[in-house]
Amino acid sequence: MSFEPESLAYDQLASVQAAVSAEPDLESSSISVSMVGRSVLLEGYVAGYGDREKATAIAALIAGPENVRDRMQDREEMNG
Repeated sequence: MSFEPESLAYDQLASVQAAVSAEPDLESSSISVSMVGRSVLLEGYVAGYGDREKATAIAALIAGPENVRDRMQDREEMNG
């Protein structure tokens, strides 16, 4: 079997998407999860700092903290 990084990235992406969606204490409907190279990219809007921390922690458990990029924005900051 050959090493296929694209396949691993897809599996990692699917795992992060599923884990973020399954977290009951996280409003994940406004969070988009994608891959940029070997990094997991989190984008969208979160209710606050707690949701940002939860989402990045979930992604870091799966992809490793060095492979997580956060571009999420707090809704509170957007309304202020």
